[in-house]
Amino acid sequence: MFNYHLTASEALPIMLAAFERYKEDPQPSSALKETIESLEQELENGVYCIGYQLEDELVAMSKYKWMPNALYFSRLSVLPSYQRRGIASKLVDELARMALAQHKAFLQCKVRKSEAGNIALYTKLGFTITTEELYTNLNGEVMAIVSMEKIIQ
Repeated sequence: MFNYHLTASEALPIMLAAFERYKEDPQPSSALKETIESLEQELENGVYCIGYQLEDELVAMSKYKWMPNALYFSRLSVLPSYQRRGIASKLVDELARMALAQHKAFLQCKVRKSEAGNIALYTKLGFTITTEELYTNLNGEVMAIVSMEKIIQ
């Protein structure tokens, strides 16, 4: 079941748990620096959070925002104990359904270039790499990222 309007206090624990695996990376994810306050500020400025629940437990979330011709999503997060069960795919499918209902042509996201597993997942879901660039994250670190896009119809 989907929850289309998660609050910052609902979404943040899922995100932090899912991104915990990046804590010891040479470039830890800037997701780990997000706070209730920073997420609330995003929610006040056009970002939304969608969640996925199994029974009564919130197990996944993603941020998203509407762009002129696309729905852009980020921080797609699934609790570690629920990963590899197709939940990320369900979230992406729902985001695509929402985008199509709003007459958007694309889903878009960005992924660390070093995250071959995430790139493979999105490729399997129909995304293609559209650009590669260097990006300075919230930690002030420069990293290579790829922009990915999926045409929806």
